[in-house]
Amino acid sequence: MNLKFGWNRRSFLAALGAMSGGLFAPAELKAASRFGKQPKLTTPPVDGNPIVPITSGLGSTGDIYAELGVTPLININGTVTVIGGSVMRPEVMELIRRGNEHFVLIDELEIAAGKFIAKLCKSPSGYTGLVTGGAAAAMVVGYAGMMTEDFEPRMRDIPDVSNFPRNEIIIQKSHRYPFDHQIRQTGAKLVEVETREEMIAAINPKTVAIHFTNILSDKGKVSGAETVEIARAHNLYTFNDAAADVPPKERLWEYPAMGFDMVTFSGGKDIRGPQAAGILIGREELIRYALLNMSPQEDRIGRCCKVGKETIFGMLKALEIFVNQDLDSELKVYDARAQVISDAVAKYGVTAMPREFNAQALGNVTPRYSWRIDPAKLSITGSEVMQKLADTRPLGIGSMGAGASGMRGRNPDAPAGDNHAEHHRAPRDPQTFGFAVWQLKEGQDKVIADRLVEIFSAAPKS
Repeated sequence: MNLKFGWNRRSFLAALGAMSGGLFAPAELKAASRFGKQPKLTTPPVDGNPIVPITSGLGSTGDIYAELGVTPLININGTVTVIGGSVMRPEVMELIRRGNEHFVLIDELEIAAGKFIAKLCKSPSGYTGLVTGGAAAAMVVGYAGMMTEDFEPRMRDIPDVSNFPRNEIIIQKSHRYPFDHQIRQTGAKLVEVETREEMIAAINPKTVAIHFTNILSDKGKVSGAETVEIARAHNLYTFNDAAADVPPKERLWEYPAMGFDMVTFSGGKDIRGPQAAGILIGREELIRYALLNMSPQEDRIGRCCKVGKETIFGMLKALEIFVNQDLDSELKVYDARAQVISDAVAKYGVTAMPREFNAQALGNVTPRYSWRIDPAKLSITGSEVMQKLADTRPLGIGSMGAGASGMRGRNPDAPAGDNHAEHHRAPRDPQTFGFAVWQLKEGQDKVIADRLVEIFSAAPKS
């Protein structure tokens, strides 16, 4: 069912584009268009500076999604990569634009950005940062750096690490997860352990590091502090993957302060930086080794983990805003959005449930809002409501196919009828539905509320 508004997606975006062009056009250019005079530039033009209208080809209609035939979504799923992560703030977008104004030595910019990150994130003395192509890329270049150090022949040979002095990574069996693929792609060998005693016994001259999966902390028998202690006692490195584990923002400095040699965080989730960005915080020497193993350097395993100057500036601005924001104030904004929806559906016997939010959860710390349908008044289930939201056009409201793991290929060994069952959640009360609201843009709470009114108005009465 289409949204019943006086505008459609194309006309709205086209009008918005035209309005934006007028709002942001330099005053001199506005004057020139009115009076036919040549503009007198007060600053010299630089690469990427003009904001120009697109009058032909892709983008000329004002709706690039319709031009390609894909459906944009209102994000009620959360910061999952398969639907684009998060929405960047206007200040981040502006820094991305400014980052395109000049050429710069990328390595020089990365080193300066690392110092900015370390200061902003209160990193321990001797630590610095690195902007990477996401947290997964940070794992690739981080582990590559541990094994190659600054030896040129090793950096050319990796992932053939057979002749490297140290190429084994210890990981708790309970900490195995889809992203240890990024460790394995460096050629490193993963050695599984379960207990503290097994971890110590697994250490040998080929061991280079111990990996810690932060979001699985409660699943393992060896804590983060114990991992650091054991590694230090045996002259090993430690890597903490905390990709989705902020907020709270304090974890940005708490984990390095625990003694982890490298810690990575995703840039495109709650930090709301560029989707293809992450940050790696670690010991200066290790960060240097990581940078040596990634773009812009050639003939490196991390050449594919390219980070542009625009992404670096956008990531720094997003991180700065994130560190300085007040979570309690943000929660009030989310509560207000949910209230808009609650007020709209109350007359149908749909009631708001308490907000679900655990600020100290290990990862994906996102408030979730739920509503319960009175089966005595409406004959519709929560899953049916969510499907109808997803089927909304021209903007889909969430997606029923936005599983965090993304697309999957064929598996001849899978049991018949298995449709990735490992990713299915435990069933909720069939009369409830819910979602996250923190990634909504201005006014989208009203869009959702209006669509739910349509859904409940058309639902069979009990």
